[in-house]
Amino acid sequence: MDDKQDDDADFDTITATSPLKSKEDTDGIPDHLREEEEEENDDSDSDDAGLLDLECQMASGLDLSTRQKRGIRKYRHALNSLKPYRTAKAPKDELPEATAGFFSLLTYAWLTPIMWKIYKKGSGFITNMRCSDKNRAEINSERLEKLWKEELKRKGPEKASFGWVIFRAVRTRLFFGGITFVLSVSFSFFAPAIVLNRLLKILSDREKFDVGYGVMLVIIISVMEFCRTLMFALGWITNYTTGVRLRAATLSLIYKKILKLRSLKNKSVGELVNLCSNDGQRVFEAAAIGPLLIGGPVVLLYGVVYTVYLIGPWALVGSATYLAFYPFMAMISKLTAYYRRKGIKITDKRVRMMSELLTCIKLIKMYAWEVPFTKKISGIRSDERHILEKAAIVQGISTSSAPMVPVMASAFVILAHVLTGNDLTAAQAFTLLAVFNSMRFALGVIPYAVRAIAEALVSFTRCKSVLLMEDIKPHASQITNPDHVIVLKKASFGWDASSSKEGNNMKAKSIFILYFLLTVANGKSKNGKIEEKQRLQDNEEVADTNPDVIQTLTDLNFVLEKGKLIGVCGSVGCGKSSLISAVMGRMVLLSGKVAVKGSIAYVSQQAWIMNASARENILFGQVYDEEKYKNVVHACSLEEDFKDFVDGDMTEIGERGINMSGGQKQRISLARAVYADKDVYLLDDPLSAVDIHVGRHIFSQCLIKCLKGKTILFVTHQLQYLSHCDGIIVMNDGQMIESGKHDELTKNNGEYANLITTYYSKEESDSEEEGEEFRERLGSSPKSPRKRTFSGTRQRNSYGRERTMSSTSNHSQRGAANGVDRQISTMSAMSDNSGKQPDQNAGKLIVAEEKAKGKVTASTYWNYVQSAGGICVALFVFLIYLISVGVQSGTSWWLSYWINQGSGNTTVEMMLGNTTVNRTSTNIRHNPDINFYAMIYGLCIVVVLFSTLFRTFLFMKVTLHASSKMHDTIFRKVLSCPMKFFDTTPVGRIINRFSSDMDEIDIRLPGSAEVFLMNILTIIFALISICYVSLWFLIALVPLIATFIVLNVIFTSGVRELKRLDATTRSPLLSHVTASIQGISTIHAFGKSQEFLDRFYRLMDTNSVPFFLFYSSNRWLAVRLDLLSALVIGITGLLVILTYESMTPALAGMAMAFAIQMTGLFQFTIRMAIDTEARFVSVERLQHYSKEVESEAPAVIKNNRPISTWPHDGSISFKKVKMRYRENLPYALRGVSFDVLPREKIGIVGRSGSGKSSLGVALFRLVEADSGTIFIDKMDISSIGLDDLRSKLAIIPQDPVLFVGTVRYNLDPFQQYTDPQLWDALEKCHIKETIVSLEQQLDSPVVENGENFSVGERQLMCLARALLRHSKILMLDEATAAIDTETDALVQTTIKEAFADCTMLIIAHRLNTVLNCSRILVMEDGKIVEYGTPSSLTSNPKSKFKMMLDATEGQHEPR
Repeated sequence: MDDKQDDDADFDTITATSPLKSKEDTDGIPDHLREEEEEENDDSDSDDAGLLDLECQMASGLDLSTRQKRGIRKYRHALNSLKPYRTAKAPKDELPEATAGFFSLLTYAWLTPIMWKIYKKGSGFITNMRCSDKNRAEINSERLEKLWKEELKRKGPEKASFGWVIFRAVRTRLFFGGITFVLSVSFSFFAPAIVLNRLLKILSDREKFDVGYGVMLVIIISVMEFCRTLMFALGWITNYTTGVRLRAATLSLIYKKILKLRSLKNKSVGELVNLCSNDGQRVFEAAAIGPLLIGGPVVLLYGVVYTVYLIGPWALVGSATYLAFYPFMAMISKLTAYYRRKGIKITDKRVRMMSELLTCIKLIKMYAWEVPFTKKISGIRSDERHILEKAAIVQGISTSSAPMVPVMASAFVILAHVLTGNDLTAAQAFTLLAVFNSMRFALGVIPYAVRAIAEALVSFTRCKSVLLMEDIKPHASQITNPDHVIVLKKASFGWDASSSKEGNNMKAKSIFILYFLLTVANGKSKNGKIEEKQRLQDNEEVADTNPDVIQTLTDLNFVLEKGKLIGVCGSVGCGKSSLISAVMGRMVLLSGKVAVKGSIAYVSQQAWIMNASARENILFGQVYDEEKYKNVVHACSLEEDFKDFVDGDMTEIGERGINMSGGQKQRISLARAVYADKDVYLLDDPLSAVDIHVGRHIFSQCLIKCLKGKTILFVTHQLQYLSHCDGIIVMNDGQMIESGKHDELTKNNGEYANLITTYYSKEESDSEEEGEEFRERLGSSPKSPRKRTFSGTRQRNSYGRERTMSSTSNHSQRGAANGVDRQISTMSAMSDNSGKQPDQNAGKLIVAEEKAKGKVTASTYWNYVQSAGGICVALFVFLIYLISVGVQSGTSWWLSYWINQGSGNTTVEMMLGNTTVNRTSTNIRHNPDINFYAMIYGLCIVVVLFSTLFRTFLFMKVTLHASSKMHDTIFRKVLSCPMKFFDTTPVGRIINRFSSDMDEIDIRLPGSAEVFLMNILTIIFALISICYVSLWFLIALVPLIATFIVLNVIFTSGVRELKRLDATTRSPLLSHVTASIQGISTIHAFGKSQEFLDRFYRLMDTNSVPFFLFYSSNRWLAVRLDLLSALVIGITGLLVILTYESMTPALAGMAMAFAIQMTGLFQFTIRMAIDTEARFVSVERLQHYSKEVESEAPAVIKNNRPISTWPHDGSISFKKVKMRYRENLPYALRGVSFDVLPREKIGIVGRSGSGKSSLGVALFRLVEADSGTIFIDKMDISSIGLDDLRSKLAIIPQDPVLFVGTVRYNLDPFQQYTDPQLWDALEKCHIKETIVSLEQQLDSPVVENGENFSVGERQLMCLARALLRHSKILMLDEATAAIDTETDALVQTTIKEAFADCTMLIIAHRLNTVLNCSRILVMEDGKIVEYGTPSSLTSNPKSKFKMMLDATEGQHEPR
């Protein structure tokens, strides 16, 4: 007991801060975290909420408090909008909507100056505008977060409803929007129901007709239409504003949660990006369209009551038809949600695989795997299309049935009423038609509202699943001993397992380790002991016993003292990287205690680089201090690189550091950590990617001098540095098996001594003379103290957030993306042999996203038609629509004709007093042909029904065929682009085209186009019908057409430009989300979560401006067209009044019914035309990649294909090869000439950026040579197809690439080999034991980027993949950099044996790996400076290779 109390004295319960997580980050942890923390935070939560409310009110004038308020004070800010005119003006750079008066909101007058300016000057100025404070993402997300916390507290995680939280957040606005819509449909209903009926009645009685009374009725109809328009406009502006706020709030809340996650578990990066891309749109649509659902029941109630009053009980047949529509729509809603859930899973899978494929594009190209992977994507797309077809049929039936309901209801009522012997007058018939048509819109929007709500419910479920994921926990203990920085006491850790619980044992580490844990080499570790007694205080930590956690590190006991440099070594997969992850809090603590004191800097094994300048990557939001910065750059050996860069350290680094060598990326990552000036440094094998002399410089100048006084945990496979460490930890199978100083461990003859012996004996076998010297130095230990080379105050809170990232970027972390890292920097500024100087803009890498201008071109439409099946298919679809809509409109004409026929001049007996007389009847029930007229009327309804179903099915098939063909064709085109396209185009931008834009083309474009086609044909038939009545009615259309032409010319361009701007501002948002997920470990370690969140807020607000303006501009046009249409009704009514003597009541009724129908329909059709064109922007954006980007050389040149056995010998010859990565850059290879004999092993060495990997780039023709020739077996490789060339070569990349799938799939993606062949390859690469230990062995899952395997294990699997391919020519690009010395020795033996008959080009930093090569090629500045046998080079004292060897020896001397 006493011992335990002594041991516990170092720990205390954490009460305030944590190096991993601030108070702000831990506030409001969900129920799955410790309940005690919630109870402790309850009091502070209320105080924080009050402070937050006050801050937000001061910033925006909004009251965001969720506390109950009484009276009208709760809405005082919103009520300001009801003032007719407001004197307050918005700042010039802010949208004026928030300060607009009531009349300005009603008419969208606030938008007129913006639309005019877009027409005159383009949309560029909008990028400098900001949304109003009330619509800002930060403010709305904070409020939504508080409501979500309340919901969690009240109901618990399982029963909490995110949908209910959304409703609570905006319920008042939703109710208000619903009420305005009810008022609008009320005006729309009562205008024909009461006023039109009265007008037709007085027209029927010509003797008592009063022109003045008729004019008054026409004015009343016009005024009611005017009021309908304004109420509708008010409802839309309310709903759009609500939707924009909800969209921003929801996405911000999700992103904020992502920044807190410890693990993605069963979520993929693609799924989360898709959540932000598409589900945000679903939330907006639910808020914008959902409230329109309330109008249906209201107008149905009106219709039941009025139609019964109008013609009697048979009107209930029509009401029943409408009523039956609601359960039908309920079924549609369920089906829509069902197919949405199924479709979204397949879409997520497609987007994830495309993202993975594009990120690993270099390896895909080098292995000539474009076609097989494209087929795989096409297969997923085919499954997606299958679900989309079903969803489209359901939605098409829903959309098409809504316009049919009034037609069918009218037909059923009229037929039932007449055929039962009742009379029907023109006033009754056309009032009934007008009433049912007025109900048409209220019911017509139901399918859209139902779909919007159904899809939003699916999105709410997806959002909730993310919000309930587990946050990263702060360490629950803290260190009280001032000399200790990291303490682990009997600590065991594990990784989260996949939710599917697929079998992976401890050696596999975990099924679903965070995709974004960029350097987690998920190994197995148990802590060995560092002999230091610790005194731990009494608060025993509650360990996580979650069965979904797979134990990885076991029983770790370890103390890291302040200012010490501790080295960590061990074999591949032993748990070294997992140890660092455990210290950072990214693993689950299963038992024991862990604590860290002080701030943390982290350098990952695979560097995470942002798409920003080199300086911005190093500063990482810190204030620029020139002297400190220069010292850091020198310590990390970046001075020469920056001199070579076109724009120095201000040169832009591409996505994932794609235009930098592996060593440059690693050094910038290290410089970022050093500049941050933190207390604790966690370095995960930072020297594996740099060459020997650079590594020595960094170790001595950076780790020993710059970081003197800092506490460093240094994981490495470079054993030569361990003798300089203050202590060493040796790990094996998740445990610390040895710890101590270099001298002690070498004398113990344990695991460490074996590793050292293996390392130096390997070098001895390579060079006996060098080995002797190394053995003499075996026991050396560091003598010189670590001394800092720069000073300066800590600037932990003074960073400038504006410096964090570039706005156009997609920041991806995965080193695997590079496939083979480019060792010659593509940013070199050195002048080339041609004397040309680099372009002044060469420092700029990522090209701005293209944005077309003007109208969508005819070629875009034509290409879409061609994708749909050609002009014949398009004409056939149009013909079917023409027949369907023509018959539907013809029913009204036939009814008018029927009523005009009256009784057919039938005479009936009538009582006149007491006398019976025969008179001609006017009642249509006396018509002897009544059954004929009724049959034709009924048949029209049947034809309408079947033609509607057929056109729905046909349109769905044609449009989805178009989108799928475009998808497959353009994706193949993208994959055939040269590498420079991927260097300069962020993956997020490409993914945006195939996710958001594809979603538009799949779902929204067909919906808009179908409605437009239906409505425009309806209008044409309505105009024909009006002309049939009287040509005078065309006068009423003149102002409508003239105004439309003016509006179309001036303002439709604005709508189109806004749609384009919305798309281009969304790309950086999605890129930022992707980068944040992938770099989350680095972001957490450096405490930059808030900066990235602030960046997201800015990008979200930037996108909200064109997004909101796009939808508002549609309503701007609609209001003006609706007001104009109200005037048209008035003019049409006046013409009816003035010409009443020359027309029948039936014709007058038909004309007025069509005129009233056209008011809403005309503006809606015009808006749908504009909306359809705007949605064709997505087609335009996607087709840009098929038309505008260049392609690589052909995959196969049919008339010049090599024989199947080529290359037979494997000889290689470079003849004066010059190569540059892009036109504005100097040469990376400068006239390189050398020959490689068959089966020779050529070692290629040189400092980082010397051009080593550029040889491989040229050999694989990733970049075509500017001049010179490369021969393989005397065949000019530029004369054959790329597929024929690359399929015959093999490469093992510096950064290993594994795909999501299984071990078998990664070794043999296209099932070409047997299981024995696979096991044989694994055994030769010394990873068979690891795979055998997995529960499912070859079928064991591999997660994204292979994160459930260590980096070393991934490299061994890549080696096995190359071994299976058994190409005659093999290139190894530092393929064993992340492998421990012992395994490296075994692998080198395998390479010598397995590839004995192959020609090999071996790029290496470990010089001992090339000493056995046939010849050694030394590169410098893109030129060959030496080429000879190892013996000839080492015997020459002036040889550069000899100097490099000497430098290697020097590393073992005390410094």
